[in-house]
Amino acid sequence: MAKSLGSPKNPEIELSPGVGFTNSNFVLGQSFDFSGTRAARAQRARGEIQVVRAGLRRAQIEVGEEFLSSYANYLAARRNEANAASGVEVARATVSGIRKRIEIGEAPAVQLTRAEVELNRAEQALILTQSDVATSRAAVNSMLGRSSISDVPLAAWSPVSDLNALSQNAFGRRPETLEALALIEVAKARELEAKRSGLPSVFAGLATDTWSLDRKPFQRDNVGLQIRLTMPLFDRGENRFNLRSAEANRKGREAELKSAERRINLDIETATTHLNTVREVAKSYETGILPKAEQMVKAMQSGLESGLTSFLEVLEAQKTLSQLRREASDAMRNLHIAEVRFLSATAHLPGLESPKL
Repeated sequence: MAKSLGSPKNPEIELSPGVGFTNSNFVLGQSFDFSGTRAARAQRARGEIQVVRAGLRRAQIEVGEEFLSSYANYLAARRNEANAASGVEVARATVSGIRKRIEIGEAPAVQLTRAEVELNRAEQALILTQSDVATSRAAVNSMLGRSSISDVPLAAWSPVSDLNALSQNAFGRRPETLEALALIEVAKARELEAKRSGLPSVFAGLATDTWSLDRKPFQRDNVGLQIRLTMPLFDRGENRFNLRSAEANRKGREAELKSAERRINLDIETATTHLNTVREVAKSYETGILPKAEQMVKAMQSGLESGLTSFLEVLEAQKTLSQLRREASDAMRNLHIAEVRFLSATAHLPGLESPKL
């Protein structure tokens, strides 16, 4: 469409029937855009197309961010389910160990009751995590247009690396930038149209009298070249008003671009800082806190069987491990969501192509 607006106008046919003794004229000619008005219209159309594309890109980023966040929640629910299942196994091992000690008379029966209560609590926690898995799976399948109970394939989550490189060209990939640049292009085109609206237009063609009392139509001596030059005779302020309005609109769009640049830079800086923070938190759980807690529970269980550790110490260690596992899972989910937010801020979400400028 934009290309057609910039191309020369189609040839025109003009037929002016006469009444009475007035001649009837037939003209075949072509208008010539020496003022560049049609080129300005084509420029405006290209800018309007880019505005639409920027809107599409914004929608793609929003949908991509929502889907990946939903998938991160699903992965977290799966981890919580696995942790809860592990907690059930630990509780069962504790019950088994206490039963052995009761059989040999080294533990009171009340400890078994307490251990079985903790086992029931662990089993209920597992049921709740299974419900969370079903809910998060339905959310992912909904975005995929599939049945809520369909299996969601587990894919390895690729960590985001080289944040500086992704941030460097983010400004030119964001839909806000693309839309602002397109609106500037449209504003410049309107300004150009306003500047050239008062320039003359030229029409040239072949003309002939198709009816008169003293001439025969379409004979060589009745055919001639006709040139028309048209332009406004006076400007009573309309053209000046349109030009000033177009200039003001263009300057406003340029100011919007600068404002968008500030917002985008702040958005990227905030997303980067948050990502680095949650990355350190997740790493501390994965490499430090959680392994130590797991080792502590194993040592407590071994001590319980040999009588070196009290039953209450074992239960406390199990509760601590269960809580830390939930915190570690939440930390990993927060890390994944922070990565998604960073990729959205830099417009580098998977599957998002480079913008066509």
